[in-house]
Amino acid sequence: MESVGVGDLVQAAGNAGPWTVLEVRHGMALLEHADGHRLSRRTTSLTVVRKAEPGAAAASSESADSNGESPTLFD
Repeated sequence: MESVGVGDLVQAAGNAGPWTVLEVRHGMALLEHADGHRLSRRTTSLTVVRKAEPGAAAASSESADSNGESPTLFD
């Protein structure tokens, strides 16, 4: 089984996809669909469709607010 990482495109079981992985923490992944919907799923229930390009995680962290943190569904 391929590990799930930030920026990967994944298929979530029982949900139309693909979904982009925004965050991975404690075996859970925060996902966002192209239409803006978000959900969280266990990483074990996801299938990687396409791995993120190298450096994609760094680019997404630059979008954090001024104090270096952005709110997530995990907070």
